[in-house]
Amino acid sequence: MQALDNIKERIENFLQENTKLTVAVCAILIAFAVLAFILGAISEPKKQKAKNIFPDAIPYSAVEDFFEPKKENLTEEYYFTREQAPQWSNEEFDRWFTVPDKSTVEELGKANEKVADEILGAAP
Repeated sequence: MQALDNIKERIENFLQENTKLTVAVCAILIAFAVLAFILGAISEPKKQKAKNIFPDAIPYSAVEDFFEPKKENLTEEYYFTREQAPQWSNEEFDRWFTVPDKSTVEELGKANEKVADEILGAAP
């Protein structure tokens, strides 16, 4: 303990005898800290290249020939091939699209919130 007291006493004497040097060193350290903070706030973080987590798309090619279902089981909505139109026609719109009512939209919102809560869990 006496060694620690001796070191403490020497430091106190040095600081009392060299107050100008002590103030200058403290001012320089504070200036460096402020400068580092400002440079850190101004500089933009380096953008990392996004890794492509999805594999490249491989076009589908059938290994076997198309196996056609029995004709008697086909319905009107079964298509062997169908070309996708970029936009629905008015007839398709009237046939397939229904405007959701308020309760349906609210149920969907609640279901989405539930899924989001399950995913996030106890995340901050």
